[in-house]
Amino acid sequence: MPRLRSLPLLLCLVAAPLPAEPVLDPELDADTLYQRVLANRFEASAQEVQLVSGDRIGREQQIRIQMLWRRYPERDDSTLSRTLIRYLEPADVRGAGYLVINKQREPDDQFVYLPSSRRTRRVSLRGETVIGTDLSVEDIVPRELEDATYQRVQDERVDGVPCYAIDATPAPEKDSHYSRLRIYVEPEHYVPLRTRYWDLAGVEVKEMRAEAETIREIRGIWMPLEATVRHQLEGSYTQLRVLSLTPDPEIPKPYFTQRQLETRRLRLPPELVESTLVFETRAAR
Repeated sequence: MPRLRSLPLLLCLVAAPLPAEPVLDPELDADTLYQRVLANRFEASAQEVQLVSGDRIGREQQIRIQMLWRRYPERDDSTLSRTLIRYLEPADVRGAGYLVINKQREPDDQFVYLPSSRRTRRVSLRGETVIGTDLSVEDIVPRELEDATYQRVQDERVDGVPCYAIDATPAPEKDSHYSRLRIYVEPEHYVPLRTRYWDLAGVEVKEMRAEAETIREIRGIWMPLEATVRHQLEGSYTQLRVLSLTPDPEIPKPYFTQRQLETRRLRLPPELVESTLVFETRAAR
């Protein structure tokens, strides 16, 4: 019986289809785009945030802050949002803090508390730097639609991702220390991946980039847990990491008062603390 020669085994390798690249809608106007950015946001939050800053020669310092924020969609008293920020670390600034009441079509109410003076002062915080960092108070207080006028500009890619680009010009009554911001928004979840900042002289001074690999879905909201700010002129940087988050807590209005600003540390009601999420940052892994 003739011996049969074994036939070579032919493997048909079918390549997996590549995910479709997001398509940018040329008809979307800037206001609609920014409204979608705001829609991908909690109505309130309580966070602890770590900020690690470094300079050109490699020196680093670390601070930790507590931030309460609540939006007021009803806006009965023209208030858009309230933000309270407290320093937790280092020890020499512990207890200092800021209170910002963001108003509609009028100047904001802004206050600073310093434990050394044991009193609260009304100030203009927009240019105030978060101690030892490249961030200003204006950078970390969430913006509302009414805070600026918006214009859509040429779409661009950020780290290979096609993004909408929006120029935001702060409203005069907001007393911003920026003349313009350019915000790059990815089209799937409307998360800003990059923001560039120009000062009042028209000089680009810094940029903030979300760390895309840290973007998480939390109760239907997509947000980065880490971001990096780089100062173009100083050559310094600040890394921002969300350590814990309480999404959409029912924060009572009395928590956003000068009296609360002067307490050593804000103690949230137990039912809010129970829903707090604690994150493992990349630095901790």
